[in-house]
Amino acid sequence: MDGRPRDLAVSALEEVTLTTDGSAARLPAPVSLLIAANWDLTGTARVFSRDDATGALTAAELAQDRPTPGFLPQVRSLGRHHDRVTGIDRVFAGQDPGGIFSGTYDPAVPGRIRWTAAPELDLSGVSSSGLSGRNGHLRVSRFAECNDRLYAAVGQQIYERIDGAEPHWRLVYTNRYPGHSETGLRGLTAIASPSGQGQVLLAAVEGSAARLVRVDPRDGNEATELDLADFLRSAWGVPAGYVIAAYNDMAKVRDTGGGEALLIGLEAFVLPSAAIAAGHNVVNIGYGHLEAGGWYLVRHAPGGYDLRQVAAPSGKPVVATRSIRVSPFPCDSDALYFAGYDANKAPAHDSAWIFRSTIGGAIGVAQ
Repeated sequence: MDGRPRDLAVSALEEVTLTTDGSAARLPAPVSLLIAANWDLTGTARVFSRDDATGALTAAELAQDRPTPGFLPQVRSLGRHHDRVTGIDRVFAGQDPGGIFSGTYDPAVPGRIRWTAAPELDLSGVSSSGLSGRNGHLRVSRFAECNDRLYAAVGQQIYERIDGAEPHWRLVYTNRYPGHSETGLRGLTAIASPSGQGQVLLAAVEGSAARLVRVDPRDGNEATELDLADFLRSAWGVPAGYVIAAYNDMAKVRDTGGGEALLIGLEAFVLPSAAIAAGHNVVNIGYGHLEAGGWYLVRHAPGGYDLRQVAAPSGKPVVATRSIRVSPFPCDSDALYFAGYDANKAPAHDSAWIFRSTIGGAIGVAQ
């Protein structure tokens, strides 16, 4: 790019394990790949695969789109799914503005993933209604497997992949209460169904009507598990406006009672006229005030929620818990890592952060 920086940030990162090639032939041994995507200022959509032996990253180009003011084309999500009809393991990339691309293992191509030339789901045919920000540009924000089927959150909608030699995607859910939102649904995750039969999907609605909504993908029925504005107002004593929960995903851990807990990162704008309660750190970024205390939710099945906080240094703003990950290191198996900052389109310097906690310390005891 004429000597100027091209790569701005990592937009998606995922480990995938593949057991077949593109013809459904079993591999001699499963292949695990670390794949990543980035914000490329040229508008080129690339997915990088890491060679564990050398540490080198090899890029495969999916699409090329022109950046416009306020919009940078990008791959926002990555996933993996075993096609139940063809028996082929596939990798998926959600690219804005193109759609959902898929790929299969092929050691002969750069990056060892052979990507489709055209998207399986073309976003040009997907409604952007319910998105009042980003000029209607859709994000494929998250993939999730639920009952052995693959789902994708796209704007305010959820799509299901219909497996087969000629796969397609069908709409299974549309958020009827979107409010003002830039992304729509985030953090799509499979959870146990309250009925005890199989799984359902949990998603976070971003924006002025922020909530955590449980969706049964078999019929599209929904139930609000948590109204985030009411919950945060009650917990903080401060009215919350625009809220983002589960930027990328929800971290699953075993809780102290042997069940499953979900950890969900948060960011919230608060009303500037509100009286700030003691113990809260609020920053003004020019067009709004943010609660900058590094907060997150813990969901204890079957739907009870606690609000907890990263123990940041006194006075240091830790705007937005963007990612929570269980430690992948065998010698550190009882650890969780929390990471963030969201600059929110405002200048920021020396602000990215990572904190470590034990699982027990992070989730506490259900109330």
